[in-house]
Amino acid sequence: MGIKTGVDVYDNLYSQYLQEELQKQVYDGLTGERSEVQSCKSFPETAVVYEKSEAYDFPAYSVSSVQSSLSDSALNSKMKTYLSDLGFYNGEKGGAYTEEFKTALKCFQQAYWGSERCDLKNGIPSMLQSQIESVGAAYYTNLTNSRLTDALKKLGFSSPSTELKQNFARIQTFFEKGMGCTKYQVAGIMGNIMQESTFDPKAERKSSGAFGILQWNGNRRKFLEDFASKGGYSYENMGVQFAYFRYEVSSTWKTDCLGGYAQNSNYVDSWRKFKSDYQHDFYGASDFFFDNIEQSYDSTKQIRRNYSSIIYQAIC
Repeated sequence: MGIKTGVDVYDNLYSQYLQEELQKQVYDGLTGERSEVQSCKSFPETAVVYEKSEAYDFPAYSVSSVQSSLSDSALNSKMKTYLSDLGFYNGEKGGAYTEEFKTALKCFQQAYWGSERCDLKNGIPSMLQSQIESVGAAYYTNLTNSRLTDALKKLGFSSPSTELKQNFARIQTFFEKGMGCTKYQVAGIMGNIMQESTFDPKAERKSSGAFGILQWNGNRRKFLEDFASKGGYSYENMGVQFAYFRYEVSSTWKTDCLGGYAQNSNYVDSWRKFKSDYQHDFYGASDFFFDNIEQSYDSTKQIRRNYSSIIYQAIC
């Protein structure tokens, strides 16, 4: 803390400087106004007076800098709300630019862009802000779909919870906006996810250890956990599972955390075929995803098809 008179700053316990500065104008860096310093003869002897210091540099505040700070705080709070609703962030919703918030911003980029395109050192770049808002708008549209509740009831949920609706809309939004899928493809994928996890990112099958919305199992679960750990994420987080899915199917790995090489190459090839060959057939999309990407070996293919049909009717 200090007193600024003219261009001098005082930060010590000597009265001589205030005596010398009588009747000089004081510049207020925040408002830009000037006023006359009043006589300090009436000050008590114990008053704290500040001496000029070359070592301490007071920042020069301005109206615009304060407004910018307030705007940054409001923006951070707004972006936290978006990321929370989209499944990437579980922290407080205030205006602070925290490490947890930056981690969520990084994960969002990996899920929706496949890489960290924006430097987060100095706040949220406008390009990233626009992308979050665009994805958020799509999510809110999907969440408020008038056919969603009836569809969930047809899928077997007698009283669909708010969290269930949110998870459904998050998954739909990711595959539409993040992975560029058609409505048919989204329905085929989500029919499989319904069977695997009922859209719950924390679903776990104790008998096999399968986990998450796609019930990653064996080495695939280890790869998910390794991906999350390296990014500073929780593998239970919905957004992290989105980012990992994109990582798993987008490009062939080199050496993985278990010492293997290119162990995801078949998923990459299958995803490319899925995207190109099943743009207008949700039954075909459901079957292909089941056989080649989910790689389940149970007898639920028809059940997944039925789920996909219900979901398509809701989102088309």
